[in-house]
Amino acid sequence: MLLGGYETFVAVIFAVLVYRLVRWAVPSRPVIRELALLAVNAVVLLAIVREHTLIVLASLAVLVYLAGRARRQAWALVATMGVVALFALRNYEALRGLWPPFEGPLISVERVGLSYIVFRMVHWLVDSRKGQIHSTTPLTFLNYIFFFPTFLAGPIDTYRNFHHGAHHLPRRAERAWLAYGAGRVVLGAAKTLLIVPFVKPWALDWHVTATDTGLAQPAALTLSLLAYSAYILFDFSGYSDIAIGVGRWMGFRLPENFRTPYFASNLADFWRRWHISFSTFLRAYVFKPTIALLNRSARLAAHRDAVSITAYLSTFLICGLWHGDALHFAVWGLWHGAGLAVGKLWRERWRPSWARGRAYELASTALTFGFVTAGWFWFHYPISTFR
Repeated sequence: MLLGGYETFVAVIFAVLVYRLVRWAVPSRPVIRELALLAVNAVVLLAIVREHTLIVLASLAVLVYLAGRARRQAWALVATMGVVALFALRNYEALRGLWPPFEGPLISVERVGLSYIVFRMVHWLVDSRKGQIHSTTPLTFLNYIFFFPTFLAGPIDTYRNFHHGAHHLPRRAERAWLAYGAGRVVLGAAKTLLIVPFVKPWALDWHVTATDTGLAQPAALTLSLLAYSAYILFDFSGYSDIAIGVGRWMGFRLPENFRTPYFASNLADFWRRWHISFSTFLRAYVFKPTIALLNRSARLAAHRDAVSITAYLSTFLICGLWHGDALHFAVWGLWHGAGLAVGKLWRERWRPSWARGRAYELASTALTFGFVTAGWFWFHYPISTFR
């Protein structure tokens, strides 16, 4: 959590005050404002990770920036592969030993926030190659990569939105952002400090639930999964609230990351509401390119359903493996990929005429919640748990 420790909390408050002071003192001097932002980002992040991690990631960020600005497909492709390789090497032990010369400095890079940095770098490289990023400076790019409110767990902002926040002149309307930001920070803190500790013991171990309630294994496991659904939502959305609130304090309108996901009426709707910035990234940089790649074959393009199913399964297999290299994460990803594929076929091919109306929507919402909740079993427990 961004404000989880006393030292980090002090660093964050100091950073916000310093940056706002500079921002209002020199509104027409963007270079000074960006240097101040880079300095406060460094101050806060050094309270979270070691100097070596920042040095390695900053060096990689410079190379990524240059590759993106070159707008040469080969350079962007090599840089993208290098960024993904860093993430894979650092997170998957099975890949250790493949690149011995690089393992020393790279393995010592801390995992904290690494995946979100990788997302931002990939976004920068792909959109730069497409010519969709026009205005930029090295300082803005470095601040985008290391913006401390989003460093740990997002939201994953786009470069263009961040650039606008970094370069627009302060406005009177932003005074209201201070109160709004405070409200979001308080909401996030309430979720993570009050609700999460209450449900966490039952959520993380169904044996604790069984012991506390005296329920049999199936009932205890069901209750534990319901607690886990609450735990992961409030913990993750609470952090997002804090990040968005601190971002507003600093004059940045970060994207929303959660929008009542458990009220989704189908699985596709769930992923439009859950971890929104991540699901948007997957759709833009994995799902759609997979569809386009498969459709290059005239034989495959003639089978739209097969193309969609393959794209869903491959995208969410990647989604699962992004969370870790254990088998149960892959199963969780395939669980959602298969659910999305079946849901698409149901809506477009199989749904009967009577499947309409308020009662159907309520039943569909309940079924979606049950499917997602059951899926948390695969996400949380190793495959060997019940052997």
